[in-house]
Amino acid sequence: MKVIASDKYIGEAVIRVDFYNGQFINVDIVTEPLEDLLKHSDFITLHIPAQNGYVISKDELNIMKADVGIINAARGGIIDEVALIEALDEGKVLFAGLDVFENEPTPEMKLLMHPKISLTPHIGAATHEAQDRIGTELAEQIISLLKNN
Repeated sequence: MKVIASDKYIGEAVIRVDFYNGQFINVDIVTEPLEDLLKHSDFITLHIPAQNGYVISKDELNIMKADVGIINAARGGIIDEVALIEALDEGKVLFAGLDVFENEPTPEMKLLMHPKISLTPHIGAATHEAQDRIGTELAEQIISLLKNN
């Protein structure tokens, strides 16, 4: 499998991949423009912070290959859900996996009932790493509040 990364701020990076036994590898990543990624990808996954506006709208969906799969494990509001449903119904998008929604905690019924969408209840932050970060952030906020009183 060829993995293509896109980032409008980072052209290249080295990603460290740790293994259970203490070994690791470094993977060199060279990013591509989003338009190129959309044209060439069979599967698109989103792992980005909140944005102003959609990253994937009708225009981006039109650029994609037929039978693409899309997974949003990032933030709600990154994908135009109306355009996504249209693309699923037209057969352009083969399937979608959504962990987040524009209208959380009450996503649109069309999303909940669509046979080509697999849903999870916003569990992207349920990793050990994310929970550690959340704990650290909460502790820092509590310390800050106590110092200011």
